[in-house]
Amino acid sequence: MGKMRFEQFTNAVVEKIREYLPESFANAVVDLQTVVKNNDLKLTGLTIRTQSSNISPTIYLEQFFERYQNGEEMSRVLEHIADLRIRHEVRDTFDIKQITDFEQVKDRIVPRVVGKKWNEELLKVRPYTDISDLAVTYHILLDDKIEGTASVAVTNALMESWGTSKEKLHSLALKNLPLLLPGTFQSMSSVLSALIVGDLDDEEAAMMPQDDLMFVLSNKQRMFGASAILDKDFMNGVTEKFMETGRYFILLPSSVHDWIIVSSDSEYMDTAQLTEMIQDVNAGQVAPDERLSDHPYRYTTENGLIFA
Repeated sequence: MGKMRFEQFTNAVVEKIREYLPESFANAVVDLQTVVKNNDLKLTGLTIRTQSSNISPTIYLEQFFERYQNGEEMSRVLEHIADLRIRHEVRDTFDIKQITDFEQVKDRIVPRVVGKKWNEELLKVRPYTDISDLAVTYHILLDDKIEGTASVAVTNALMESWGTSKEKLHSLALKNLPLLLPGTFQSMSSVLSALIVGDLDDEEAAMMPQDDLMFVLSNKQRMFGASAILDKDFMNGVTEKFMETGRYFILLPSSVHDWIIVSSDSEYMDTAQLTEMIQDVNAGQVAPDERLSDHPYRYTTENGLIFA
C-alpha cells in the first residue's frame, strides 16, 4: 500500500487520534482548520477540545506529515500528536473577556512588525499601520497561565466590536511596548557567547572576543523583537551611542524576532552586497513565516525607519 497524500493523512488523524488519547478525551471535539500564519503561510491546524475547557491548543500537522513521509509509522505519528496534546492540556476555562472586553485588554495590546508585501492576505483581515515598506499589526498578550499561547491577533472584526480605531490601537501598542516587551541592544559577540556557553562570569567574559561593529536588536523575550524599532526613546538611545563615536548604522532584517545592526566601521556596508546577503539568508536559514524583509534599512530620529 502506497503512502497517503496530505489530505488523506489529515483525515486519518482526525479519525484515529482519540484511540491514542486518555479516556477523558473520549467525547472531545476534533476539528481541522486552515490557519494563515505570518507571510501568508497556510498551515493545517488540528484542535482537540474537551468538554471541560472552552479552548484548545492548535497542533500543526505539516511537520507530522513530513515525519510520516520520511518513514515513521502512522501509529508512532499519532502517538506523538496525542502526547503533544496531553502536555498542552488547559485545565481551566478561558475567560473570554480577556479578549472581548476592551477595558481589560487595552493595557496588554502590543505591536508586531511584519513584511507588508508578503502578508497581503493576512492584512486584509487585520488592522495595520505602515512603517516604511513594513506593516505594524496588533496583538493581545494573554494570561501567562495559558500554556503554549502567547497572544491573540487583533482582527478588524475584533477592533470593530471594541468600538475603537486603528489609530487608537497603534497609540496603545506603542505605549505598552516598552513596559511589556522592552527592547535589548547587545553586541553580536555577547549574544553568541550566551548561546554557546550560557551566562559568563566577569573573568570568562573578558576572555571572549569582543565585536562592537555588529549588534543584535530585539526584546528580552527574543520573540517578535523586531518591534523594538517602534520604541522611539529606545531607538534614539541606540542612535546616540553611534553618534557619540561619529558613526552611523545599517539595520538588517534578520527575522520578525530581531534586527542585526551593522556599524559604519564594518566591512559589510555596501548596500547591494547587504541586500544579496539578506536574500541568501532568508532563502536558506530563516523559516518562511519568520522572514521580515529582503533589503537593509537606515534609522533616523527625524524619520524613523527608512530604506538604506
